[in-house]
Amino acid sequence: MKKRKRLSILVAFLNSSLFGKSFTNLTRNNAYELTIIKVGVAYGTDFQKVREALEKGLEVLKTKDKFGRDIVEPTYGHYIRFDDFGDSSVNVAVRQYVLVSEQIEYRYQCKELIYKILAENNITIPFPQRDVHMIDDNK
Repeated sequence: MKKRKRLSILVAFLNSSLFGKSFTNLTRNNAYELTIIKVGVAYGTDFQKVREALEKGLEVLKTKDKFGRDIVEPTYGHYIRFDDFGDSSVNVAVRQYVLVSEQIEYRYQCKELIYKILAENNITIPFPQRDVHMIDDNK
């Protein structure tokens, strides 16, 4: 029988916070936690095209862990939302509830897949840009 490695997480906070507030363990009865991955797309991009491409492409991540549990919570799935207007891009948030024990690897896979999906659909991820205007003091 192979011994299972235990996952431990360190949570730190001030003593004054411990005794002065109430805490709720959000994962105690639910093994899923909200995971948000953000990506920027070029201004002028058809947001509906981005949403449809990501929703379809991310379906491959809806798999099961070694215990047969859904890695992405099936009730919620993936939510693709317009997040914000960035300096160089329109930001998109990919929201999903993911098994806590699978989150780290899932985030790596999801980011790589998002990059691939956007590239395959000719959706540009812009790099940060700045316009610099030089003022000639000698005029």
